[in-house]
Amino acid sequence: MKFRYIFILFLLSIVQIHAQDVHTYTLKEVKVSGTNKFSSQQILRYTGLQLNQTIEIPSRQINSAIKKLWKTNLFSDIKVFEESTGNPDEVILVFYMVPLDDLGKLEVEGLSKGKVDKLKKENGIKDGMKVSRNTATKFQNSIERQYLEKGFPDVKANVVSVRNADNISQVDWKVKVDRGPRVKIKEINIEGNKELSDARLKRKGLKKTKKKNFFRFWKGSKFNKDKFDEDLVKIIDEYKSVGFRDAKITDTKVERLDDKNYGITIKVDEGKQYFLGDVNFIGNSEYSTEILNRYFGYTKGDIFDAVGISKKVSGSEKDDDIHSLYLNDGYLFSRVNMVEKAVHNDTIDVDVMIVEGSQARWNKVTFSGNINTYDRVIQRSLRTLPGELFSKLDIKRTFFDLAGMPYIEAQQITQDIVPNSENNTVDIHWGLTEKGASQIQLQGGYGAGRFIGTLGLSFGNFSLRNVFKKDKWKPIPVGDGQTLSIQAQAGSGYENYAVSFVEPWIGGKKPTSLSVSFYNTILNSTDSYGQDSRLGILGVSAGLNKLLTWPDNWFRLSQTISYQVYNFDNYAFNVGSVSLNNGSSNNLSYTIALNRNSQGSDPIFPEYGSEVGISLKLTPPYSLFEKKDYSTISDNEKYKLMEYYKVKLNAYWYQKLLGKSVIKVGGEMGFLNGYNSDLGAPPFERFFIGGTGLMGNRFDGREIIPLRGYQDASNSGGVSGSDITPKGGGSVYNKFLLELRYPITLSQSAKIYGLSFLEAGSAWDADQKYRPFELKRSAGVGIRIFMPAFGLLGFDFGYGFDKPMNSSKISGWQTHFIIGQQF
Repeated sequence: MKFRYIFILFLLSIVQIHAQDVHTYTLKEVKVSGTNKFSSQQILRYTGLQLNQTIEIPSRQINSAIKKLWKTNLFSDIKVFEESTGNPDEVILVFYMVPLDDLGKLEVEGLSKGKVDKLKKENGIKDGMKVSRNTATKFQNSIERQYLEKGFPDVKANVVSVRNADNISQVDWKVKVDRGPRVKIKEINIEGNKELSDARLKRKGLKKTKKKNFFRFWKGSKFNKDKFDEDLVKIIDEYKSVGFRDAKITDTKVERLDDKNYGITIKVDEGKQYFLGDVNFIGNSEYSTEILNRYFGYTKGDIFDAVGISKKVSGSEKDDDIHSLYLNDGYLFSRVNMVEKAVHNDTIDVDVMIVEGSQARWNKVTFSGNINTYDRVIQRSLRTLPGELFSKLDIKRTFFDLAGMPYIEAQQITQDIVPNSENNTVDIHWGLTEKGASQIQLQGGYGAGRFIGTLGLSFGNFSLRNVFKKDKWKPIPVGDGQTLSIQAQAGSGYENYAVSFVEPWIGGKKPTSLSVSFYNTILNSTDSYGQDSRLGILGVSAGLNKLLTWPDNWFRLSQTISYQVYNFDNYAFNVGSVSLNNGSSNNLSYTIALNRNSQGSDPIFPEYGSEVGISLKLTPPYSLFEKKDYSTISDNEKYKLMEYYKVKLNAYWYQKLLGKSVIKVGGEMGFLNGYNSDLGAPPFERFFIGGTGLMGNRFDGREIIPLRGYQDASNSGGVSGSDITPKGGGSVYNKFLLELRYPITLSQSAKIYGLSFLEAGSAWDADQKYRPFELKRSAGVGIRIFMPAFGLLGFDFGYGFDKPMNSSKISGWQTHFIIGQQF
């Protein structure tokens, strides 16, 4: 009976709607009331209505007109009335509208001007904007919400609108903010836990809920309900990871101990511990059970790690799970799930259910956003190729390759993936944003006893083939992804000119880069007797850098041939017991290096991955073919043809830590020696350690290894060493680094991050005993700023804990200015 009654009412409502009178009119006129700010012509434009058009009343036309007016965000009230013209077929529409007020003055009581400006910017509040009661309420709620998140639970904000005395169309906002005290977490108590300690649960589970601690200044101790709830889930996950599958939170209590402190109590029920029983794979035909077991990683009798097992089945951050195995072989529509089949006392049997499906292939692969860069430059970096099998790894590697381009904004890369299960294909669109790839280097500095000014231009998206096409100069030819760098340095008695060019893809088909460079350096001086001296250096190099496919496609093999000729004209070059004055020295060398670089995703601020490398630089062994008595000939004759070999190793890792912070850790070392014991290590190509590594006058092939907290290692002509390096440089060095980075902003216009560091390193000469753990130590803080037009800038404040060589005092605080390089 009840259903029949409702149905009858429904039928009556339909009849009533259809019985409502709907009249058709010709719209003759539109009038506006309630305001004189808007004309009838403006209302017609806003609503889309036209005079003399046929309209129905009531109708969707009128409703649509009203909605369009509301969308303008110009009115606080809108009503529409009919008015007769005397003709029953015509109508006048009268729009009654109350316009929104303009915001006049904004006065905030209880906050500093800087905080007020920040609140206005975050909430989009601007002078003269249209405001309503709803706008004021939103602003008020936003203030309270932001201070709640900052640990002020008692915050009260009140926004009062007052009509402006000088302009009745404006309202002034008078805002009063009472933040109240900042309340922090003083106590966290966990009850009921016997198997896992308080310290472990707080460390592994309560990652975002911490009690205040003087020594843990980098993380706040404010209480956030949402983050606390997330941490409770992490506590249960920690229990599940060691077999306590039934663990649960039975009660939580958050109470105010006093005005400034919270106390938190968490009660847990651990349950009992479980172990893994039999594991069966069901539905697999593409991969054998043996292969799947290797990916699964757990065996019978192991603790039942519910969290780890779930990740090894599907969802590992390292993509080493079973589902990723299928996804990287085209099985986009595969499904892999774990089912607890049976529980025997403390043992759980597991079935891994696999639905393989069919392999999917890439169909449409598109991209957009490359305004200056040619399509072929983007296309050659895409690993998601039409017709090829779908691969999750190909998506990640394409993202990595695109992010590594200096003219593509890494933070702005997007990917839109559209699977089509009907024909087993998948489309992908890459969204790109270009950034300025040209940089200007304008630098002045004092070093090696002279002032040196530097002017450099670097074009990171250059196009050599368009150099002779006038219409392509905008202002330079761009689009082919090549790099052209030009640099000039000059100072008192010093000149240096250098040009380099890099083609990242030879022929545009293979990821093998070609680099060539040329430089000319001239040093002039006058000794105390008025005699002129001159040193001229010409250098040229060419190299190939090839992307390998084995052991994996992160490896690169580079080979470089370089030649330098040093012409001494009454120029005194002294390193240890070696003295070169007149004549020339020739340095023809070959360098081969194997590097693996997987750091990503932003080359300016890597968040994960590593950079590992080994290199060998060597010259022909001339002394093996020449029968000379090196004990009787001059130094100029000894080193006319330089011979040596140099080995370098480096390894650095990046790992994301708490929040957005990233840690970089690793080290490097180098070794230089000659083939002939009578010659030993040459006076060139030596290692200098200390400072920023940026000082000039590296004409003798020296490598300056940064070590903050100590003075720069570059001195006059390289003849006297650094403060911590043997005189004339070392033939062996090693260095270790731990650096914690935190991003301030990673926007397209500027990337800024702060850092703190611990470093240690030293260099030794051949006649010194190598002591790898007797190092010069330092610590400090710094900041890095990257702007596309100027490159990387930075400041470091480092404290050297040890005494520099030949000094009786510790190094202490040193200020370093960084330009154009990372550490």
